[in-house]
Amino acid sequence: MGQSVNVVAKHSSNPEILRFEINRSLTGMGHERYRSLDDIVLDRPVDRLARRLLEHGGVDGVHVNSSVITVDLGGGYVGDGLQRIIEDLFRFYPDVPGAPEAGTDVAAEEPPVAQAPLTGDETDLREAPEASAATGASEFDVPAEAPAEAPDPDRPDDEATPAD
Repeated sequence: MGQSVNVVAKHSSNPEILRFEINRSLTGMGHERYRSLDDIVLDRPVDRLARRLLEHGGVDGVHVNSSVITVDLGGGYVGDGLQRIIEDLFRFYPDVPGAPEAGTDVAAEEPPVAQAPLTGDETDLREAPEASAATGASEFDVPAEAPAEAPDPDRPDDEATPAD
């Protein structure tokens, strides 16, 4: 569950450096560099990613600039599994048995059961508590026979106003 990150792995001329380009920015326009787990002080997505990569093993450092992740590999390590760690950054419960895989359809809930129609005299129906939902009526509705407005004593009648 969650959303997978699209990752494109790029090899560099140095076999001990891997570069990954992803479809979202983790640092904005800033840079983040991690040489060990002690460098991780916050719990932002970029910090979580660095922690996961460093804990995986074989990683000597992680540098993130916006959507480009550069990983310094330890001696002889080829970076197996690192791309999967990055892809699962925003996925929750990736290893839970029975959890749906990304892109699979989840069964819809049962449709709601229709309510039985209200029956009875019109007056009884209007006074029934469930009638407001059935008729769309509200306690704030103006009664159908609203009393006529009383004349405003401060406002002169149009007929009494002299025509110029």
